[in-house]
Amino acid sequence: MSVDYSDLGIRIKRRREELKMSQAELASRAELSTQHISNVENARSKIGLDKLVTISNVLECSVDELLCGSMRTGGRPVYNDEIAGIIDDFSDTEMRILPEFLKNYSYILKLRT
Repeated sequence: MSVDYSDLGIRIKRRREELKMSQAELASRAELSTQHISNVENARSKIGLDKLVTISNVLECSVDELLCGSMRTGGRPVYNDEIAGIIDDFSDTEMRILPEFLKNYSYILKLRT
């Protein structure tokens, strides 16, 4: 399995925005160009391991949090945390609907395989 650079870019952008950091600020702190950060976030450029480690340090997260979309195993805790963060903002109505939605979603996925 190869690195999903699109997913990686999305995760870098999401984390950067969570920290209310601009591309220019991330680029400056990671000693990269703003254009390179933009290209990585939009999967127009691949990123080397050393630069990825630097970016993860600037974003105060682990490399596996950024790469979990490319991992066959081990990404589950990252996804669990991501889901927990999403449902923290759910209303009571949304929480009541969620289990049924997930059951239907799971059923549909099984039909596709």
